[in-house]
Amino acid sequence: MKYGYLIFIIFLFLLNKIYSNEIKIRRSIQIIHADLIQNNIHNQAFVLTGNVHLKYDEYHLFCDKIIYYKINNKFYGYGNVRLVSIKNKIISQNIVGNIFDFQLSGKVVLYQKKIKLTADIIHYNFKKKSIQAINNVILFFNKIKLTTNILEYNLILNQIFYNKKSIIHYRDYTICSEEGFFYIKKKKIELKHKIKLISKIYTVYANTLEYLFEQDKIHFHNTVIIVQNTNFDNFIYAKKAQFLVKKSFFLFKNYVSIHYNGQIVKGEYLFFDYKKKHGFIKNILLEYSNKKYFLMSGYGKFDLNFGFLILKKNPKIIQISKNDSIFICSNILKIKIGKNYKYSIQAYSVNVKCFFLNETIQGKCEYFNFDSSNDYMQFNGNPIFWFQNKQITGKIIYIHFRKKNNNLLKCIKIFQNASYIEKINSKEFNHIEGDIMTGFFNEENDLEKVMIEGNINSIIFIYPDQEKKIIHKLSCNTLSIYLDKSKKIRKFSYAKEVRSELIPIHKETPNEFLYLSKFSWKKIDKPKENKKSFVFKEINKYEKESLLEKKQITTMIKNK
Repeated sequence: MKYGYLIFIIFLFLLNKIYSNEIKIRRSIQIIHADLIQNNIHNQAFVLTGNVHLKYDEYHLFCDKIIYYKINNKFYGYGNVRLVSIKNKIISQNIVGNIFDFQLSGKVVLYQKKIKLTADIIHYNFKKKSIQAINNVILFFNKIKLTTNILEYNLILNQIFYNKKSIIHYRDYTICSEEGFFYIKKKKIELKHKIKLISKIYTVYANTLEYLFEQDKIHFHNTVIIVQNTNFDNFIYAKKAQFLVKKSFFLFKNYVSIHYNGQIVKGEYLFFDYKKKHGFIKNILLEYSNKKYFLMSGYGKFDLNFGFLILKKNPKIIQISKNDSIFICSNILKIKIGKNYKYSIQAYSVNVKCFFLNETIQGKCEYFNFDSSNDYMQFNGNPIFWFQNKQITGKIIYIHFRKKNNNLLKCIKIFQNASYIEKINSKEFNHIEGDIMTGFFNEENDLEKVMIEGNINSIIFIYPDQEKKIIHKLSCNTLSIYLDKSKKIRKFSYAKEVRSELIPIHKETPNEFLYLSKFSWKKIDKPKENKKSFVFKEINKYEKESLLEKKQITTMIKNK
C-alpha cells in the first residue's frame, strides 16, 4: 500500500511539471487505482493498465486500460469502460477525448434514473453538459421506447432533441416523426414533421404532436388525419385534436370531417368516448355523397352501441338536385343505423315542416319517418300537404319515390280521414273526403290523377258558362279525378253506391251548401328565404373546407 501511494504522488508531480498552465484542472483529476502505470518518454504518453479507476469531481471512470498523450491532452480508454456519477452511469468498450469533451463507442449504454440510452457512439461534453448519441440510438423511458439515428441530450435543461427519422413505441402505439423534443422534467414529447401514429385499428397523420405522459394526453395543434387500417376510405380529418389515452376520450376542434362508408359527417367540435362508444358533435353537417342528402343541426349526440344519432337545435334534411330539392326541418331528428349500413330517419316535433320540389309541394306534421330500405317517406300526426292550389290531409300520409330516381315522385297515399281540397278562389273549393286516397304523379312531378276509396263525400264546382255555377254533391265508394296541365279537374268518374245531386249556386245560397262538415283550409306555411339561404351558405362553407381538406390529405398521406 505504501508503494502504491508513493507511485501516486510521483505521477501527480510529473503531471504538475508538464502542465503548469492548467493547475486547477489537474488538481481535480485523481488516479484512484491502476495495476500498472507507465511513462512512455518517446511517445510522451502515460499508460495505465489493469482495473483503472480515475476520478474527476463527482465522476468516476473505470476501464481496463488508458493511454494519456501529453501533446494533444487526450486520453484513450479501452475495455469495460464505465463512467459513473451520482446521476448517470455510462457503459461502453472505448472512450477517447479529454476530461471535458470525450466520446464513447462500442455498445454504449447510458443509465439515468428511469432513462436508458443505447447507441453506437455517445459524445459527452462536460462544459456544455450535453450528450450526443449517434447511430442505432435507442432511448427507454418508463413505457416509451424511442429509436433514431442522432439524439442530443441537454443535461441542464433535461431536454432531448432528435431531428432524424425516429420511431416511438408506447403501449400499443408506434409513432414516427422527422423531429422531436423530449422534456424529461415536464414529462412530455413534442413531435414535428411527417408524424405517423399507428395503432391496431387506425393510423394518425399529423405535422405536430404533443404528448403529456402524466395526464396521458395527446394534443394535435394543427391538421390531423385518422385513417381506419382496414379501409383507407374511412377516415377522420380535423384541424385540431386531443386524445385522453387512459380514458379513451377524443376531442376534435375547429373543423372535423368524418368519412365512413360513403357518408360524410362534418362539424366544428366533436367529443367521442371510445370505451362507451358514444359522444356529441356541434354544428353538424351529415352528407350522403352518393344521393346528395344532407343532414344539418346545431347539436348532435350519437351512440355506436345502439347505432343512432340524435340531432337537436334546428335539425334539417336537404336533398339537392338540378331541378328539384327536398327540405325538411324539425325540432329533433333521430337517425338509426342498421345492418349493411341501412338507416332510418325519424323527426319529432310539434311542427315538422317539409318543402319538396322547389316549394311546389309543401307539408308539415308532428312525426316523420324514413327507412333507406323503403322507397317512401311516412308522415304522422295531423299531416297536411299543399300542391300549388291543392291541400291533402289525413291521419297517415306516405310519399313514394320512383326507385330509379329518388328525385321523382311516384305517388302519395293518405289513410284514414283522407281529404283533398282544391282552391278555386277565396270562397269556392273542390272538396273530397274518403277513407283511402292515392295521388299519382307524372315524370314532371305533376299530380295528374287522384283515386279515393271508401265512404266518399265530395263537393265539386261545375261552370257551364261564365254566369252559371253548379255544385255537384256526390257520395260513393270509389272516385277517380283527372287533372289537366293547368292542375284543374278536367274529369272524374265514380262507382258503387252512388248518390249524386246537382245544386245551382246564386248569391243567396247559404255557406253550408258550399262546404262539407269537416272542411278546413289551412294557410300555406311558406319557408323563410333567410333560413334557406343560411342552409346553402353552410353547405357552401363546408364545400370550401372540403377542397382544403383534399389538398392536405394528398400532401400528408399520399406523399409519405
